[in-house]
Amino acid sequence: MSGMAKKQSSMMKIANEMARAIIADQTKARLAIAFDAAIIAANKVFHMGPSRAADFANAYGEALDQLADLYISDADENRDKRLDYAKGTRDAIIRKIVGDDNFVPFDKFYGDTYMDEMRRIRTVKERTT
Repeated sequence: MSGMAKKQSSMMKIANEMARAIIADQTKARLAIAFDAAIIAANKVFHMGPSRAADFANAYGEALDQLADLYISDADENRDKRLDYAKGTRDAIIRKIVGDDNFVPFDKFYGDTYMDEMRRIRTVKERTT
């Protein structure tokens, strides 16, 4: 490899790392906003005090990790680019909670953007673990 190619390769690695950092920061911001919205909504509906709010925050974090791990492991371990297993698992969990009348399947809820978001979630998890 020539000196120019090595320099270009090093520059691409730096650029890719910078891009991953930006994506991770954007995803963390989205997740923080989603958490704020969830805790405000939960308080509005359930009139949570500080103790229940702390319990909710812990459960929210656990559920977020569970889903992120499910999507990442399905893509990595099962080499399932469409995430059929993960989406089916998510759908079963959500359907049980909200009921058939209020259920929206994964593909309809997320549309075509879910793969980009899964990549972002993976980047955040890699940077924070």
